[in-house]
Amino acid sequence: MTRLAHRLRVAVAVAAAAVCTAALSACAVNDGKFVLHYTTYSSPTSDQSVTMQRWAEEVEDRTDGGVRVKFHYSQSLVDADEALQATLDGRADLAQVGSLYSASDLSMFTVIELPFETNNPEVQMTAIERLYEENDTYRRDFDRQGAQLLFPLPLGINLLGLEEPAPTPMALAGRSIRSGGLTSEALLTVGANPVAMTATDVYESMERGVIDGYTSLAIANLPTFGLASTTPYLVDPGIGAYASSIVVINSELLESMPSEYQDAIGEASGNAITNGLEEMDKLGVEACTDLRATGAQLATMPPADVDAWKERAGIAQEWVDRYAERGYDAEDVLADYRRIIREESARSTYVDPFYACLEGEIR
Repeated sequence: MTRLAHRLRVAVAVAAAAVCTAALSACAVNDGKFVLHYTTYSSPTSDQSVTMQRWAEEVEDRTDGGVRVKFHYSQSLVDADEALQATLDGRADLAQVGSLYSASDLSMFTVIELPFETNNPEVQMTAIERLYEENDTYRRDFDRQGAQLLFPLPLGINLLGLEEPAPTPMALAGRSIRSGGLTSEALLTVGANPVAMTATDVYESMERGVIDGYTSLAIANLPTFGLASTTPYLVDPGIGAYASSIVVINSELLESMPSEYQDAIGEASGNAITNGLEEMDKLGVEACTDLRATGAQLATMPPADVDAWKERAGIAQEWVDRYAERGYDAEDVLADYRRIIREESARSTYVDPFYACLEGEIR
């Protein structure tokens, strides 16, 4: 039994066994089989959706068809900001929950949005799981929402796509940059003008000169939005991992399943990080090929300038103070997050696909 499968078994054992009720959208039918409705804001071909498709296939195989998943892509079932609540009120059973939509319901989950903490997506993904297992404050938000964390979905490091080069953070002053979340706060500290817009609007906005660049996207995201072949300068600004999304399941539903189904879900979830990184790497190679074909220039900002930017921004302390005022032991959550990052960084050999492209490597 994997560590994650054991964690799922322990989680459901501490609560009384529940039965499938009309409040849940997936109920065991007469033959004891389950159909789980999954809501996602991702498209069917995204690395995040393909990761989930692989998980669903593995679960179905491990349960001999006892657990199947019905996909609802691109917010066709509920909007992204309603996904977590949808698993609670029965509109969905499984959901992709993005950190950008979680500030009110899963406040401590947003620690993983803090800039300048790690540039290794595998480390960040593992930290998400370990915080859930090791930090009571972090875990308590999920328990209050009646949601069980299954696994994180892949997302690479934050990149900066520009019409004109920017060798240092201060070179962004005065530029209008599409952004979101805590990255916007970081941009403000160097004089940039963060602009809120959906990723689907970036291409046209760049073409029309509405914005000077974009961020809050990773290299694997660029082909989806037509940006891999239209971005002349792609820069690693040193922000690193900047957001995440996770797959959660309704806790009562999980508790209602036979133990062998719970184990199957846990085992498949234990493979999800590896699968997710594989899918992200594939799209990273596609993006890298397009970037090279158009002569795009790739670069990283100097570490000393990035360190100065981190100190100037002070975003981590602001995050701690903001949630401490709401009664959270946010300082303890941040300390554990950084501890786990140190431990996992020493073990991980993963390299974000942007760096592989920068060094001329194709995986």
